[in-house]
Amino acid sequence: MEHQSIIVDSSFLVALYITDDSQHEIAEKIAKQMSGVKKIIVMHPYVIQEVTTILTYRIGIILAQRFLNDLFASKSVIIPQVNVLQEADFFKRMEKRMSFTDITLVHLAKQTDTPILSFDRQILALLKNL
Repeated sequence: MEHQSIIVDSSFLVALYITDDSQHEIAEKIAKQMSGVKKIIVMHPYVIQEVTTILTYRIGIILAQRFLNDLFASKSVIIPQVNVLQEADFFKRMEKRMSFTDITLVHLAKQTDTPILSFDRQILALLKNL
């Protein structure tokens, strides 16, 4: 069954925006495929913060601003509400050496039965094993 929405991780977005990233070509190919399909892109606020920070420090503020402009101009992106208490509880129960953001994405994926678009093997492995 085809999912109508997909959660995007910072690893995909960083690869998409940074042209010399090792995953850039793959990210571009995936983005082009997705542009022809009606999908809702779920972008957690933590991912927005992470991507903006990475783009600012690796490339510069102009690219980070472009990312934010693209994000807020998109009609297919939804930004879920943050529930820090629930996310922190899930983080503590996982007892994994992973970032809070990554575990939050896994939690969101499990709650909503939505796949994650990520190049992060640790996220994908945790999601598969839950």
